Order: sequence, then C-alpha cells, then structure tokens
Amino acid sequence: MKRSVKIMCYCAGITALTSTLTIACGPYFPWQLLDNRKATLLDLPATDSFSQKVKNLGSVTEEEKKNLFSSDNLNNEYSNQTTCLNTDDAYKKAAILFHNKQWDEAGEAFAILAYDSNPAQQVCAKYTLGRIEAKLGHYEDAVQSFIGTAYLVAHGAPDPLHLGISAYGVAAGVILDQIGTRRIPSLNSKDYSDAGITWSVGPVKEDSLLQLQRAIDLYLKQVKLGEDGDVVSLIVILQGLSDPENENAKLLLDQAVRNPLLRKLLLAYVLTNEYNQVAYSKAHTQNILNAFLKVGLDPKSHFEDMGSLAAFAYQNNDMEKAKDFAEYDWNRNQKALDAWILAKIALRKGQKDKAQEYYHQAIAHFNDDSLRLGSKHRVQGERAVLTLSQGNFVQAMEELWPVRDIYWGDIVYLAENVLTPDELRQFVNIHTQVPKDKKAVCDKGIYDDNYYDVDIIGDDSYAYTLSGRSLALRYILARRLMRERRLQEAVPYFVQPGDANCKDTPQHVKIEQYYIKVTTDMRKSFWATDRAKAAWSAANLLNDYGMELMGTSGYPDENPGHYSYGIGQIMGPKHNPNNEPWSVPVEQVRTGASWPIPNRRFHYRYLAVEDILYATSLIPHQSQAYAAMLCRANGWMQQTSNYSYPDAIYYYPNLDYDQATEQYKYNAQVSDPKFAEAKSRELYNIYLKSGPAVPFAKDFGYDCPEPQFGTIPKLKRDLFWKEVKTSLKFLKGH
Repeated sequence: MKRSVKIMCYCAGITALTSTLTIACGPYFPWQLLDNRKATLLDLPATDSFSQKVKNLGSVTEEEKKNLFSSDNLNNEYSNQTTCLNTDDAYKKAAILFHNKQWDEAGEAFAILAYDSNPAQQVCAKYTLGRIEAKLGHYEDAVQSFIGTAYLVAHGAPDPLHLGISAYGVAAGVILDQIGTRRIPSLNSKDYSDAGITWSVGPVKEDSLLQLQRAIDLYLKQVKLGEDGDVVSLIVILQGLSDPENENAKLLLDQAVRNPLLRKLLLAYVLTNEYNQVAYSKAHTQNILNAFLKVGLDPKSHFEDMGSLAAFAYQNNDMEKAKDFAEYDWNRNQKALDAWILAKIALRKGQKDKAQEYYHQAIAHFNDDSLRLGSKHRVQGERAVLTLSQGNFVQAMEELWPVRDIYWGDIVYLAENVLTPDELRQFVNIHTQVPKDKKAVCDKGIYDDNYYDVDIIGDDSYAYTLSGRSLALRYILARRLMRERRLQEAVPYFVQPGDANCKDTPQHVKIEQYYIKVTTDMRKSFWATDRAKAAWSAANLLNDYGMELMGTSGYPDENPGHYSYGIGQIMGPKHNPNNEPWSVPVEQVRTGASWPIPNRRFHYRYLAVEDILYATSLIPHQSQAYAAMLCRANGWMQQTSNYSYPDAIYYYPNLDYDQATEQYKYNAQVSDPKFAEAKSRELYNIYLKSGPAVPFAKDFGYDCPEPQFGTIPKLKRDLFWKEVKTSLKFLKGH
C-alpha cells in the first residue's frame, strides 16, 4: 500500500491530503469500570467510529469494487512497472511537451492519446490530461478527466500504478481548491506531517456547499475502495470547515449542518476517539455545536441524528440541550443511544431508579443501529456499576457476566472482594462448567497456566473466550475457598478440561489433596515431630504453589496470568474518593473482610513462614532441622523483598506521575518490600537467639539444606538424659 502511494506521487505528481497516523498505546490492562465509578457513570465515552462511518457512507458501483485497487490490478502483468507505458512515439512526444511545460500543446496531444486504442496508455493519458487542464485553469474539465480515468479502470483497463483510485482523490483536491485553499508541504520537505496539511474555506459562493459535497463524495469512494488514508483527508476538510477563526468557514458550516451527509460526518468527527485529540480543539467542537444548535429541533427537517447530537451536547457539558435532543429523539424513534444519554442525565440528578429504567430500555433497543458494539458493552457494564452502587451485589455480577471478556478486572473484584464465598459458589454453579475436550491433554505436572486466568489446552486457547473466563472464575472460587480454609470444598473447582482424559489422578489433584492432608496432619498427628514434618511440607507447598492454590487475581497477590503485574488498579470504594458516592457501606465491609491475612503481595509466603514457625515450636531448638527450616523461611522472605515492582505510572498510564503516585499509595502498601525485609530480619534474629551453630549459618537464607527430622528422636533422648544428669547433680549437691 505505501509503496503504491510513493509510485503514484513520483510518476503522476499526485499530492494527497493525508499520510498515516500513528496512535501510541500505553501499558495493557483489562478494561475496568469500577476503578473510577463517577467517571464511568457520568462521563459519556466516544459513541462513534469515524473510520467505520465513512466506510459505510461511501457509494461505489460493482465495476469500481471489482477493478479499482483490486487484487487483479495488483498482480497483473504490468505490476512491476513504475512509469506509464510509453508504447509509441506519439506518447513520448506528448510527454516531452508535458515536461517542458508546454501546456496547450501537451493538452492537445494527450487529448488525442486519451482515446488511444492501447488501454494502459489510455489510462495514463487521461490522467495526465486532467493534470494539464488543472494547470490551464480548466478545473471542471480536469475533474471530468480524472473521473474518466477512474471510469476506464473500473471497466477493465489495466492500472498497475493505481491511477484509477488516485484520480478520485486528485479530482476532489481540484474541487476543494475552487472553494478554499489547501496548504500541502512538499514531498521533499523534512517536516512533512499531518499537522502541516490544512484546508481553509474561501469566500462562500452559491455552489460552495454542492462542490464541498462533491469533493467529499469522491473521498468517500476512495475510503470505500480501501484507501484508508483518505479518512484523514476528510478530517482535514472538517477541521477547515469548523475553523472558529474563519468567517467564511462559519457561513459554510451553517449550511453544512443542514446537509444530511455532512451532518453525519461532522457528528462522527466529534464523537470518535480514534485520532489525535489535537484535531478536536475545544474551539472547533464548540463552533460545530453552535452551528447545530442554530438548527435546533426543527420538526420540518426530519433529521435522524438527534441522538448523536444529544451525545455531542452531553460531551460538551450542555446538559439542557442534551436532554432536549435525547428526549425528542426518544419520543420519536426510541433509540438505545437516547436512553443511554437520558440514563446519565438522571444519574446527574441523583435519580438512580429512573436511570436503571433507561439502562434497561437502552439494552432492550440494542437491535437498532444507534450504538456500535463497544458502546453496547459499555452500557451493559455501566448498568452493573449502578446496580452495585445500590447494594445489589449478586445482580451486579449477573449483569456484568455477559461482558466478562471486556470487563474482566471488574468481574475479579466482585468475585474476590464483594460476593461472599457462598454467593460466588452459587453463581459459579449456575453459570459455569468445565469445557469438555477429548483432545485436552492430561497434565501430569502443575504449571502456572493451569491456575492463571486462562487455560491453554493443546492447540486450543481458552484465554480470551467465554469458556476461558468460565474456567478462570472457577479457579478464582477454588482459590478463595482455599484462603477461607474450606479446602475440601475447593477441590472440585480446580478441575481442568484434561482431567477427564487422565488414566490416573491428575498431578494438580495430587498436590491439592496432599496439601489438605499435611494441613490436617500438622494439627492432628500424635507425635510432635510428625506435626512439624507436616507443617514443613505445607510450608513448602505454599511457597512453591501458593499462587496457584490460593493467590488472588486482584489485590494483594495480583496473580498475573497474561498481565505481567496483575489486573492493575484497585477498585474498592475506600481507595478512590470518586467511588464512595457510588457504593453502599456494606460493600466496604465486605471488601475489607475479603482481604487475605496478611494483606500483602505473595501473602501465602507469609503463611508459609507461619507454618515454619509453628514447626520450629515443636522440635528442639538445638536441632539441625530447627536451623534449616528458619534458613529456608528467611530465604523466602529475601526473595519476596527482592521482587521488582513497576512504577505507579504503570498502573495509571492516563495520569501524570504525581497523580499516579498518589493513587498508588495503597498499592505500595501491600507491595512494600520492606515488610518482607523486616520479616527476614526477624527470622534471622530468632535463629541467632535460639538456634544451634551450623555450617550454613554464614549463608543463612541462601544455602539451606533439607531439615533432618530423622535425627530429632535421638536428639530428644540425648537432651532428656542430659537434663536428668543435670538434675541428679543438683540433688547430690544438696
């Protein structure tokens, strides 16, 4: 595509209005609505796609669709040519006249060649004739020559240089030059950029609006046929048309807002979020809004875009007009977009029940064409946020579940922090099941992906499918039940699709069952040493598989899965003042009660340390096992303290650094490596105070042997007899 554009510019002197836009993207997180509920419910996001809109507005014939910029034209026998095919002396002589700028003589020569019997030469001649006519000031003749070039190609003439589709854009440029002024940097200019391309409206004539629509129709043809770059050409036109400093533009804009096609373009232009926001200055958008407001609610006009106009007014904070336009359109057409806007207006007035009714109406009217798919998802998500704010937690989960692939971070928050374990289990039992897959491999090992928020099975990925989210929610429930110490209840929710194809017990089930066994033995075994050994085993399982067995997908553990640092922002009402008015007190109570103890990232490692301390309380402090277990626990804490955390700006890419740091305060608290460092020092001090001298003391925490529990019975006997002898000596002394 880019190569063909360069060829056209070089060989045919084409100057387009556009070049490619680059949109930069920040760190990727799953979309979330609950991290700022005020903005979610009261702000109206982009409701239109300009690029999609202009593709739908363009009109082309079947011949144009087949031959202009088609795969046949890209791969024919002329495809390697980079200049027009000079097949005879007459064409060469005409070309010399052209390059010598002998426009009259060249025009006569190319006018003859334009009807040459050679189709390839005929296309080049017709196109070049249009250029000559434009040079001579015969603008309408030039436009017709360019359109004629496209006609030839559409009807089968070979076009290796893509002059046919290019001709539409050049013709549009000639038309624009008659009603305004284009500023186009030279192709050789080092500062050539989109920002340097402008079009200014000139004195408005009787036919200015008609000519403007002609130019736009030609650009729309190009976009329809695959020239996506001309989307930006249209934006440049709309920028010039909405220039608040140009009185001529204001006059033409007042006419444009009464033209059905230009109304659609203008509204799509201001309601999209696809392009650099420099294009949408407040002055430009306000100028467009003012022009629309002059027309107002004119029943005689029968405009079908009043919902979009309501969205435009809403986004520009003109709530009165937004309400008027939305109610007007709702009463006439009952479109989903109207109901969405009216729901937000109701929320601004504190009318939550009325807003709920409008949200239901918006969803009920999804079958109209007023909302694109992304906006439909947003409406469903917003309704769930409102339901949550009214304290209907399970219902909020029900409403969010259909858009779980979009708002997975919000699902995680509700599942881990708001619903009770029993509410979550009931929801999971109703809405999820383990997918059946005869090709799924029985996993003999336990790997991170088995428990992350995705599941990879053979060549099939459930990562971003509804099945994958069902599995992920089951795993979230399983891990939450494990954190609640409801271990046996958790096991069925760890089931993987490949388990049904196993000949014996899957490895992950063995690990889960073994963890349940050792946590039981560490409290109920008769002998203290056996209880210590079980606690040691439990601690190692937690250190090795704690994230998989009981880690949180949200805070504090940020079980990452496909998100390097977890799902990102914290969403509880306590941690963002914008959330408090949109929550009920019981949500905060439930959220606080749901945090694991301790509420630190890798919380299960701290639980593993507690198991170690319990184990060391059951065996002699003089034993090698006592020192070895403390050494291992110290190493775990050192490893935790060395974990690298991203800057706050990673979690809040849309804020400046200071704002991000402020928002990140709570994140830093749960992720503070100093907490793990302090625990590491505590363990080392315990060893120094009570432990034996051992060879590995000099590398404490780094080079730790396995504890030798087998030597403990003999050590206990030795310590017993040593104490007996000490007692006897004491008695003899008296």
